[in-house]
Amino acid sequence: KTRSGTGSASVASNSGVCKGRGQEEGGASEPVEIAVAVPFRTAAVGGKVPMTLAMSDSCATCGGTGAEPGATMSTCEECKGRGTIAFGQGGFAVQRPCPACRGRGKRPSARCTACSGIGEQRTQKQILVMVPPATETGTRVRLKGQGPTTRAGGPAGDILVSFTVEPDSFFSRDGLNIHCEIPISLSQAVLGTSVHVNTVHGSKVKLKIPAGTESARKFRIKGQGLEKGGQKGDQLVTVQVKIPEKLTPDQELAFRAF
Repeated sequence: KTRSGTGSASVASNSGVCKGRGQEEGGASEPVEIAVAVPFRTAAVGGKVPMTLAMSDSCATCGGTGAEPGATMSTCEECKGRGTIAFGQGGFAVQRPCPACRGRGKRPSARCTACSGIGEQRTQKQILVMVPPATETGTRVRLKGQGPTTRAGGPAGDILVSFTVEPDSFFSRDGLNIHCEIPISLSQAVLGTSVHVNTVHGSKVKLKIPAGTESARKFRIKGQGLEKGGQKGDQLVTVQVKIPEKLTPDQELAFRAF
């Protein structure tokens, strides 16, 4: 099952609901998949995203057995201690956990009052998820042993984190290359200028705009893209020349003279 998290605009603060089911008493819990929203810039260069997970975990009072402390355990009469019951008709049958003992094969003389004999309690868990550099939507990482534990104190399961990268107001991505767009004035385009451009890494790079630059022209800043597998992309800057809607009388005369 997949549950969703929500992220903020800078460092995402995600929350999710996580419920694991033990495959059998003492066995490993099934992995749980969580969808996490990651800001574009965190996904680009890597970082950490905090998450709060609501999950079902082993009861701290009974340790997942479902028994009140001091109670005795006896073999389940329903499943004869197997922990499973066959459901079906004819030659087709499916093994299901026994509903009477919840798959444990044993029943307590007194149920745990803390969890009503279920063996699980709802808990809140705070974790930090490492976001690899150049993360894309659909990238998944496995958090070993961070998921719910099984009943009877079995090992904790894994969490599969599936990332969804949020769009950015300035940057976009094409493979390992980063794209952005900046405005320049008409005089800057005609006469040439130098501008400072933000990079996805948090720094500024000086970009020279030559005289006679047309609108929509692209400039390449080498090595300012994303890095993955020993390869590094570039940053492509598109300039948009802003044409003034109104001119002063002096400006109009200058343009007519030109």
